Amino acid sequence: MIDLSPQPQDKGSSANTAPSAPRHDPVHRESMDGEGPHSRWHFPQEQIEAAIQRLSRWAGPFALLTTLLLLGWWIIG
Repeated sequence: MIDLSPQPQDKGSSANTAPSAPRHDPVHRESMDGEGPHSRWHFPQEQIEAAIQRLSRWAGPFALLTTLLLLGWWIIG
């Protein structure tokens, strides 16, 4: 039979203390402002979104035109 009793706690710590929150690395402000050493490749989010919208706007017509040209070349050729 399987023992389902709770596991024993550490004897050195009290049972009433809550576990401490995990510690994370601090966020460096210069890396967020783009003034740090990594600012060479920093692009604002608005420019990236505009580039993605521009790409997606022309991807459909380009795919349609390419498909029609390949079908025409296959039928005629």
